[in-house]
Amino acid sequence: MVIHRQTLEERVINARGNNDLTGSLIKEFKPFIASVAQKRVGRYLEYGIDDELSVALMAFREAMNSFKEGKAKFLSFARMVISMRLIDHFRKLDNNFEVLGREDEEGLWERQSVELYELEVEEEDRKAEVVSYAGLLNKWDIDMTQLVHVSPKSQDLKDQYQEIARMIASDEVLLEGLMETKKLPIKEIEAMMPIHRKKVERGRIYIIAMVLAIVSGFSYIDIGRGGEKYESSCNKDT
Repeated sequence: MVIHRQTLEERVINARGNNDLTGSLIKEFKPFIASVAQKRVGRYLEYGIDDELSVALMAFREAMNSFKEGKAKFLSFARMVISMRLIDHFRKLDNNFEVLGREDEEGLWERQSVELYELEVEEEDRKAEVVSYAGLLNKWDIDMTQLVHVSPKSQDLKDQYQEIARMIASDEVLLEGLMETKKLPIKEIEAMMPIHRKKVERGRIYIIAMVLAIVSGFSYIDIGRGGEKYESSCNKDT
């Protein structure tokens, strides 16, 4: 019944030691794995035919087992591991093999640190997340420009709205009511927090936008103009 879903990072951690969950995640992300491998090799690859995809699949499983939550986004980490294992694979086959892609082999791993590579991929994830978030807001008749305009200028008010959003996102009844009616549970909010009804009503769009970011597991979203990077965890202390 609850709308909140696990983040990919949580799913990866929970899948460890469970062959069914691990296999399900790998199957779900086979298109992603193929895309990373094809970009690294520079040609189309097909499962069951090209050895590079077998290497990439094993690398994805390795990434799942070695991923540390909080260090980076999982897909950023998985991209790095897949690329590294493919490079190792080609080194074993032919020391003169040139790996095609954004940077050549030496350029990627000698001229750039792993940290810079992760930041580059993280930026791609950030852009994809913003596009996804904008599409979600559109279903609620909210656009990003509107969200910028309604963003509170007072940090105290932002903090209050964040607290309300976390409260709704962590309460099954309140969250389900919001998702069904698209209306804030103002009476319940007033009963649980010392805030006036009119202030809640003025922050309706902002609060709903933050709730959507939380329950969708977004972690890069900035709410408002150059806004704060909002943590999408319902368990954050208030």
